[in-house]
Amino acid sequence: MKPLDGLRVVDLGIITAGASTSALLADLGAEVIKVEGPSYIDPFRRWAGAADVEMWWNASPHFHFTNRNKKSLCVDLKSARGRALLLDLVAVSDVVVENFSVGVLDRLGLGFDALQRANPRIVLGSVSSQGVTGPDAGAVSFGSTLEASSGFADLVRYSADETPFISGQALNYPDQVVSLIASGLIVATVIESRRTGLARHVDISQREVTAFMLGEKLVEAAHGLVPEAGPAAPVLLQGIFPSREGQWIAVSVDTDVAAARLCGHLECNALDAGKLKAWIGERAATDALACLDRLGVSASLARRVGDLPRLDTPEAVGPAFAIAPDGKPVKGLPWTIDGEAMKVRHTAPQLGEHNRNVVVDLLRRSEDDYHELVAQGVLAQAPA
Repeated sequence: MKPLDGLRVVDLGIITAGASTSALLADLGAEVIKVEGPSYIDPFRRWAGAADVEMWWNASPHFHFTNRNKKSLCVDLKSARGRALLLDLVAVSDVVVENFSVGVLDRLGLGFDALQRANPRIVLGSVSSQGVTGPDAGAVSFGSTLEASSGFADLVRYSADETPFISGQALNYPDQVVSLIASGLIVATVIESRRTGLARHVDISQREVTAFMLGEKLVEAAHGLVPEAGPAAPVLLQGIFPSREGQWIAVSVDTDVAAARLCGHLECNALDAGKLKAWIGERAATDALACLDRLGVSASLARRVGDLPRLDTPEAVGPAFAIAPDGKPVKGLPWTIDGEAMKVRHTAPQLGEHNRNVVVDLLRRSEDDYHELVAQGVLAQAPA
């Protein structure tokens, strides 16, 4: 199932925010051509951690994670011929995705005005740190700093005296969530552009997207209330407690009925987190969960990744996973369309793997022109 089949995307995205935005479009069937330069490859290609690996720039798991189902064009955008080649590609494409620092494309002569001249119906999706306009537009940020500047980190903790929590490199929440929103905005804007025949520039600020997720906390602040850190839901008791074998159980008591049943079982007059912790700590996780379920108390095991269903057979893989061409399970999309899950059509491309395909087959340049671009270093298949 490829609902975006026929959509062509020029992908200037790097690391997570931009590359994951275009990756979702690719997963849904768009033809995504990732553009890198010999002097500036996607930094994810350098995150393999093993510089002695042959052609290390093609080995990084981080890069493979966000660039499957894409093609690769490695072209020097600092050269006039490289920029002309990119604009020719834009002329036959629908979308450009980028998440460079604000001003980079303009300095290259590839800003929205230049793209619009090349293609009057192009959609440029800029996944910027803090927007392309405004006082903080020039800021350079990563997921961790965006969690802090958006107010998100301040709220993700159990109490105000705990240290604000930042998800860090293992997750980088703003990068993950912005790609989901940006991809939807881009597709919606493509529909609008095709209806009106006009080029559009979509500005997606990661900080604003992260702040948007704070929901009712923003409403409280707008009315002069100071949002407090900790559980946002109006629950009677909420916490996470270790079982006898050290497995963590999350518990939320949100109704008077559940509270009364739990108090009766624990033989206490009022909800007591200390007694609940002690009670869970004396029992196996399965026994504690079964009892809480009978009492009508919401509870769940805090699973480790290793606790998830085994993935060593295709039958065990749900829609959140996909089978790569090499037969291994990889990250999928957590939904199906008419019962069909997303497929990984091909793994992440090698650097410049599709140079000839783009230049000769798509842009109809001659073989001589292609070889001349290679000889001049405008096209490459290895970092400079």
